[in-house]
Amino acid sequence: MTLEFDADVLVVGGGLGGVAAALASLRCGRSVILTEEYDWLGGQLTSQAVPPDEHSWVERFGVTASYRALRDGIREHYRRHYPLTEGARAWRDLNPGAGWVSRLCHEPRVGLAVIEAMLAPWRGPGRLKVLQPYRPVAADVDGDRVRAIRLAHRDGGPDIVARGRYVLDATETGSLLPLTGTEYVTGFESRSETGEPSAPWAAQPLNMQAVSICFALDHVDGNHVGDRPANYAFWRDYRPELPTSG
Repeated sequence: MTLEFDADVLVVGGGLGGVAAALASLRCGRSVILTEEYDWLGGQLTSQAVPPDEHSWVERFGVTASYRALRDGIREHYRRHYPLTEGARAWRDLNPGAGWVSRLCHEPRVGLAVIEAMLAPWRGPGRLKVLQPYRPVAADVDGDRVRAIRLAHRDGGPDIVARGRYVLDATETGSLLPLTGTEYVTGFESRSETGEPSAPWAAQPLNMQAVSICFALDHVDGNHVGDRPANYAFWRDYRPELPTSG
């Protein structure tokens, strides 16, 4: 069995970009289908367990109103539902995890709760339909126009054919590009292709950001240092001989 849904805007991918695109479309009066292959919306802030990385002035300027509302909502969630100290409760720019990697280190499930709350007013009236856990597997394309995307359920549920006047690829890996036959490149383009003075002379299609793996850390009292591995002293003191210019 195959289900079919139509909307003004089809957003494939429910990470931060997909959620932002859905909210922007909804505020413009459009109906939206938002798809996500995992159980949680929010991407980096939720299912990927990565706190937001941003510029140094993020608490004062340089963010959109929607992103400001998300950050404020996360802080307000902690103030309402967590047993904060008086000092933490009074901290204007509360950083719940007090981490240095971000000015807003928070638990993934809190980010999810706030994102769901931001979308809730649109889901009730039926303007927004969220399809989870669905991933794109095929596309109906007419020339350069994408007419529909076929979605497969992760756990064997019915396929869905989703249509939209506008189809947005908000997946983390550009999943719609090969499915729709869209022209694309990966890595670095060459200087001759873009005219950028800082671009490499030759294209580097495999020069992409490496995969990052995040860990949740805790401080536990006591000495938990393991035994030194073999050759520890050698590699600790090793200094390679590097060629000198001149």
